Amino acid sequence: MAPETGRTRLWLALLGIAGAVLAYLAKWPCRFGGAWVEGGQYTYACYSDVFPLYYRDGLGSGAVPYLDVPTEYPVLTGGLMYAAARAVSWLPEGLDRAFAYFDFTAVVLGCCLVAAVMGTGYLAGRGGADAEDGDFRPRAALLAGGFVALAPAAVLAGLINWDLLAVALVVGALVCYSRGRMWAAGALIGLATAAKFFPFLVFGPLFVLMLREVWRKEGGLQAADFLRTLAGAAAAWAAVNLPVYLAAPHNWATFFRFSQERGTDWGSLYYALGGYGLFDSGDLDLVNATGTGALVVCCAGIGLLGLLARRRPPLEQLVFLVVAAFLLTNKVWSPQFVLWLLPLAALAWPRTVRPAVAAAVFALWQAAEVCYFFGIWQHLLYVSQQGDPAVAGPPAGLPFEGYALVLLGRWAGVVAMCVLTVVDCLRKGDPRG
Repeated sequence: MAPETGRTRLWLALLGIAGAVLAYLAKWPCRFGGAWVEGGQYTYACYSDVFPLYYRDGLGSGAVPYLDVPTEYPVLTGGLMYAAARAVSWLPEGLDRAFAYFDFTAVVLGCCLVAAVMGTGYLAGRGGADAEDGDFRPRAALLAGGFVALAPAAVLAGLINWDLLAVALVVGALVCYSRGRMWAAGALIGLATAAKFFPFLVFGPLFVLMLREVWRKEGGLQAADFLRTLAGAAAAWAAVNLPVYLAAPHNWATFFRFSQERGTDWGSLYYALGGYGLFDSGDLDLVNATGTGALVVCCAGIGLLGLLARRRPPLEQLVFLVVAAFLLTNKVWSPQFVLWLLPLAALAWPRTVRPAVAAAVFALWQAAEVCYFFGIWQHLLYVSQQGDPAVAGPPAGLPFEGYALVLLGRWAGVVAMCVLTVVDCLRKGDPRG
């Protein structure tokens, strides 16, 4: 390893650690100020699922996810929840143990962030997942890794949920793919899908690039490599899911039932349209059909882009577009879902658009995410106080009209990022910079 590359890796690790520390400090009013216990988590915008689910899912009393209680997350996330609970079980029972559970989880997710930062930096430094081995560019690596670590959305949303586990595994899969290790890439995608569902979307762009290679013979992804990746994912996913399914099939399926039966939730376009009376967001069948149909149309368009573009689009740009389409059309769009996009956006940085234009779009997107992050907690504060007899006067927080604006602003910010990516895919030039 060249000394320059070694120094870059060190700086990437330090950036990841800095991002993890800042994400932890963002929860200070809740972790150390009593907001989780006293009810100020929305006021101080420090909410995290980690703390309340420790109690809700019986983790403090030794309950085993799936075996003892149904769990709304895929099995790898449930496994992390249980492992963290057992790691602090030696502490005296009570509030201090619950806080220690959060702290331990924060350390694990911080390590995931460091891994995602280093993987993103490596890929950006070499020119992308599809680039051939060549000169490593430390500046590109540090810019991409620094964005993943220190972007406002990463700091604010990093510890809301366990999403960073899946994010790190997806980035690791792209690193393995870039090195031609298709079995390993597939295995990491399978494990990532066992933590969150969205990583399975990677196979859409991989399939499109395989078809393009069959059609155009450009020296891209071979059919055999695609099948190896798919087989590796299936084997890894089955390895962690099958034992839980055999032991507790009904509770294992909770995630899938919950996803299907869940109504329109915070953050989705349908929530805003329903509030304005433009869409029947209470009709679950209509919401599910609309979301599925819209996603299929978007994916078909992305597939045509991948096949018909004059030059082969980079894998990471197609993956970014598919994941963004999933969020834009989904009935649930939680604040922490922005973490899914950060490494993909850094790697999808346009190669043929002027840097100033790209930077402006990125900045607007991040500003929209920050506005939404604070808007959702203020809206939840408003909703929680509506009709509460203990609240004198009008409820505090953000009513629907203000919340809808920040929701639509975030939606528009991601759409702008997609437009930027599509324009770059359609322009002439070297897709690897």
